[in-house]
Amino acid sequence: MIGNRSTAIVAFCATVSLGAWDAAAQDCETSFDSTFEAIQAVIFEGRGCTSVACHTGANPAGGLDLSSAEVSYANLVDQPVQSVPIDDRPTLKRVLPNAQVGGKADSLLWLNVAAATLPELWEAPLRPMPLGGLPPLSIDDLQLLQLWLENGAPFDAVVPGTDRLVDACLPEPKPIKAPPLEPPAPEDGVQILSPLQVLPANSERETCFVSYYDFTGKVPEESLGEGGETFRIRRVVPRQDPFSHHAVVQVYQGDTPIDSPVWGPFACRGGDKDGATCDPRDQDFCGEGSVCGSDPVQSVGCFGFGPGDAGIGVGTESIFNTMASGSATQEGVFDELPIKGIVVWNSHAFNVFNEEARLEIWINLEFASLEEQQHRLERFVDVSRISKMNPPAFGADQVCHRFQLPDGAQVLDLSSHTHKRGRRFRIFEGNFTCEGGPRDGDPCTPFGPEPDFPVDDLCAGFACTAPLAPEIGDCDGNFTVEISELLRGVNMLLGIDAGAGCAAFDGDGDGVGVADMVRAVGHALAGLQMRDAEESLIYTTLSYADPLVLQFQPSRLFAPVGSPATHRTLTYCALYDNGFTDPEDVKRRSHTPTNGRACPPTHCAEGLVGSPCSRDAQCDSSPGLGDGFCDACTAGFGVTTEDEMFVLTGSYFLD
Repeated sequence: MIGNRSTAIVAFCATVSLGAWDAAAQDCETSFDSTFEAIQAVIFEGRGCTSVACHTGANPAGGLDLSSAEVSYANLVDQPVQSVPIDDRPTLKRVLPNAQVGGKADSLLWLNVAAATLPELWEAPLRPMPLGGLPPLSIDDLQLLQLWLENGAPFDAVVPGTDRLVDACLPEPKPIKAPPLEPPAPEDGVQILSPLQVLPANSERETCFVSYYDFTGKVPEESLGEGGETFRIRRVVPRQDPFSHHAVVQVYQGDTPIDSPVWGPFACRGGDKDGATCDPRDQDFCGEGSVCGSDPVQSVGCFGFGPGDAGIGVGTESIFNTMASGSATQEGVFDELPIKGIVVWNSHAFNVFNEEARLEIWINLEFASLEEQQHRLERFVDVSRISKMNPPAFGADQVCHRFQLPDGAQVLDLSSHTHKRGRRFRIFEGNFTCEGGPRDGDPCTPFGPEPDFPVDDLCAGFACTAPLAPEIGDCDGNFTVEISELLRGVNMLLGIDAGAGCAAFDGDGDGVGVADMVRAVGHALAGLQMRDAEESLIYTTLSYADPLVLQFQPSRLFAPVGSPATHRTLTYCALYDNGFTDPEDVKRRSHTPTNGRACPPTHCAEGLVGSPCSRDAQCDSSPGLGDGFCDACTAGFGVTTEDEMFVLTGSYFLD
């Protein structure tokens, strides 16, 4: 595993209201023109990074000069690392300006300083920083850096929320533009650019639209698929402006051609010909920095959009998804796409600023050589219980579900997706279920009741357990090795009656040996063993806005090939806090975005805060005072950040 090993640092809400910004209205002894200028003064200069023995002078450490804001930025952003071997980290940069899930783990600056402040959570490739006995960055310093990275690492912009983290004044934030992603060299790959979106001020929306690409003649022969109708890529390198709650980019797999009127009218989006009518098949008409795209249409997951079969996972194949990683980072893992096709863009975006913002997405697709075309990348997004949560107003809820990995799945990464009231997400290895009682067999968390939140005991007082699968010899999947199964293993060892064999004795495919039989006998003598809760916990994240992407390098096989489905089961659980910890965070009917789910108020949001109600007068702090507002709701499923979701994501390959 790399990057964050167990828990993500709590991030500020990505949809922070600009109403919270007030630093510029105060009298301050110090002021900065931008967030990066504050980072230069507070972190680089204030924490000793620009001392003579460190990153300044004629021979700065690691070749990195941080002597001034202009010099620092030029030496950090999008610059290759010099002091760390990156054979196994090809996307690592000194600072990668990438506003996406897990993006900061590809910035060496973050890994080095986070490893010193939070050593139990982060690893530095060589050594934590700062060096020379200097103290680690404070949590506020680290969050300042985190917000800057997660918003595209701008040079001259103010990132919302950073005014709270420095003892100084910052100007009012304005929409941020990420630096465009340079396309790969022609021999190394190709780039897909999204049509430009213009987001109205103080808005949130989920839309779908399409564009077209044709890479015929641009792909090396060795990277073409069979028949030359597809091409193979080793890695996806994305970048986007920091306005997305999620962006899902897919290739349409249906039969509707790009010139069908069901896609709607096409126009150049961005560039000198912005707004001009265009033919999406003409790749050059709109000019540099512009794309011929259809009109954005309000749609959730693109279901019902266009011809009706362009929804996520219905008639599409994913290229990139900000809710998951899935960009082949392990040597030999590749993805395959049509050489030309329709791109379906599903964009859930928000603009918290008081002026319109412009959103673009750049995606580099790097060609896979013959040596790199060993294992086809597969992604999954488990939405089978997406609406299971139901936290009441000023309360909380905890839910669990199971996911069975495909047989032989070599897992590359795991991650999660909730909205703003998702307080914690955990993934456990094993099939954890309630043992007995009214909820017998239900999925559950092995840590039992939640002592600090008013949530139900998922097992109603009964134990939550998961049997530990024997490493070898459990032919029938009942988590024990019996005499009859040992006899089958012996026959396989002796080459007798191979047709009656058992995959559980030969999960690695190298045949059954004496050592395998010894291990199987040990499992038979041990009997049924149960999983330990702590040892089974493999993932914890505490931030919906910046969920952990747990990467396995090398990939991880959770159960030998041929094992029963119960042996390759993950249990995942999420805790939702709807204003219990902070009443200001409760879901309110009056705060529901125009594309959100209307909710019936159940409790007072003003006046007698937290009291049950059905009308405003019941919330008055004194009868007839008129200060009450019956506005607080249960936080159920929905598509905006004011609603909720419960999703497990990840990627793997089949050996």
